[in-house]
Amino acid sequence: MKQLYIKYLFLFFYINLPTFIDEEPKNFSFYALYLSSVSLVITVFFAFTSFSMNNVMLEKISTDGRVESMCNVISVFLMAFVVFYMAYSNRFFLKRRTKELGIYTLLGYRKTTISSLLTFENIFICCGAFLVGLLLGAIVHKGIVIGITALLHLSVDNSQIPLFNIDAVAKTAVFILLVVFVLCVSNGGFLFKTSLMELIRFEKKAEKPMKFHRLPALLGIIMTVSGYGLALDIFRGSKSLWISVGFYPVGMLTAMLIAIGTIFFISSFLPYAMKKSKSNKRAFYTETKIITTPNFIYRIRSNAKTLIMLTLLSAATLSVSSIMALTVYYPIAAVSRIAPSEIEFRIEDEAHIDTAKQIVSQYADTDTVIFTQTNIYKVTSSASQLPMEYSIGTAKGDADNENIKRDAGFECISYTDYTTLLLAQGKNDVIASLPELNDEECILVKYQPNSDNSTEIGNTYPLLIGDAYMPVTVKEVTLDNPLSFANSIGTLIVSDNICKQIKSSDAPTISVMSINGKAVEDNEALYAEISNMLNQSPYLQGHSHRVNELFSMNSSTFLLIGFLVVLFFIATGSILYFNNISAISDTKADYEILIKMGYTNKRIKRIIKKQVLSIFSIPFVLGLLDCFFAAAVYKTALMQNLLGNRFSQYVPVILSVALTAVIYAIYYWVTIHTCYKSIFKK
Repeated sequence: MKQLYIKYLFLFFYINLPTFIDEEPKNFSFYALYLSSVSLVITVFFAFTSFSMNNVMLEKISTDGRVESMCNVISVFLMAFVVFYMAYSNRFFLKRRTKELGIYTLLGYRKTTISSLLTFENIFICCGAFLVGLLLGAIVHKGIVIGITALLHLSVDNSQIPLFNIDAVAKTAVFILLVVFVLCVSNGGFLFKTSLMELIRFEKKAEKPMKFHRLPALLGIIMTVSGYGLALDIFRGSKSLWISVGFYPVGMLTAMLIAIGTIFFISSFLPYAMKKSKSNKRAFYTETKIITTPNFIYRIRSNAKTLIMLTLLSAATLSVSSIMALTVYYPIAAVSRIAPSEIEFRIEDEAHIDTAKQIVSQYADTDTVIFTQTNIYKVTSSASQLPMEYSIGTAKGDADNENIKRDAGFECISYTDYTTLLLAQGKNDVIASLPELNDEECILVKYQPNSDNSTEIGNTYPLLIGDAYMPVTVKEVTLDNPLSFANSIGTLIVSDNICKQIKSSDAPTISVMSINGKAVEDNEALYAEISNMLNQSPYLQGHSHRVNELFSMNSSTFLLIGFLVVLFFIATGSILYFNNISAISDTKADYEILIKMGYTNKRIKRIIKKQVLSIFSIPFVLGLLDCFFAAAVYKTALMQNLLGNRFSQYVPVILSVALTAVIYAIYYWVTIHTCYKSIFKK
């Protein structure tokens, strides 16, 4: 057995090394990218496995088993993704070498020997990738631990976390061994069912050409536009099909229309449109287009399945990364409304005011801290139509054990108290845009914009003050609430004079203390001490505390999804690279003819750029469209609309798309650079 392994190893180097040297740099670039891409995939897998087996970190960030459950689910997706990617990469390189394998068969090598050689080759590459992946994965895992520890302010002894988790190494090794076994079985099956002539000509064999007709081309446009139209229907609010029919049925229908429409659009409409463009003789018969257009049509028809897969993969990559970015950013941005002050609590005991100031003085100079006491007056109204803020909410804020609805009514504060709070919270721009109020006017603070885009401006609400009703008309509605929703939801800002009348009428009153200033920001110890003073009151809210809670609850979720996004990027970019390099290599003789015809290197480089750009741009542009509609549906249907339609909330999606574009640009640059080397090598 040992002699047999030595024989196969000798044959492996005897056959592959001269070929590798003679055809360098083409083979080197192929194998270098194959090795690096597989190494990256193993790096991500090993880093994830190490994290999922890091009991020290899991005990710190998971108290209910949620993170462990997510790790198990995402682990399945990761393994399936790694198998898919490595199988695709292996089949790509096998196709690139079929002519060579056919020659070996002609020379007398048996297919069992060739299969063994391929097995040794896979083992050799995967072992190298495994070693690189272990080293990089261990470093990435350490970086993740340090990042989460710093972000969540955890007390973790890094000495308890080894650089290489033995269990994670063993799991990764067993998984890669199984993948290699699957690849070897696949290669063997391919060799034994492929004849000698097919092996020699297989490199020139493309996917089965997909014929294009007008009907599928038109159907692709109609289905894609219909899918996007259904996505936009979400903006109709309560009248939308997403509400009347159901979110999941309409969501599945939308996804199906867009997916099938994409298939027809790529396989039928694009080649049909390009074929029609050839009828414009003046535009077609140029020294560049006469080459690029027929080549584009051929590549679309012969590689339609691959391009469709890349488009759907690109759409998934862009959508998942954008939705994750929106999910990370939106709750944090919404904290500015949920808890606008750094610390806020309801004054249920007057002694708490002085005690709170004493506690604050232990952490900061009280001269730099702004203490604001606000009186809130409960007032009812006799209006026939009242805003939803009049009655929503619970009696004890957002306490988990309290589901008693609050008493319906407006919670009135004076105009002066409103501006004082905004100033303490640093919202000078809001103060600058505030209108002046007379005694017959008010400002209504909305919990969230109305789903039907209606507005209460101009509505009149008679307020019961004492025994008489005082009508006030809404002059403006705003989302800039000065108090947390735990202490006030139906907030109505009235003039100082009206507020004095309400106070004198003995209306139900509550007082709220707000503490603001740079000196008290992001101070969990201060917040905890005030919470103990108030016996963990549900009316205690804090801006920085809420942000820290969100990071603590969601950081592990976003990290785990991030592993999948990274794999999407690696797979999409690498497949685009392999596909374009393969196409350029197959048409190398055509470029040599163009050079003999007098085409300059500059002109040929321009042709290569356009050909590669067309294949890169189709998945990216179509995926980008799918991403925008998916993000719009996700935000509108599944996220609470606390911030209205401010442009700032879409910034994470834009940044995510920009990052994806940069990654695509890097892959594009590497691809055309390799193409240049393949065509213009000495």
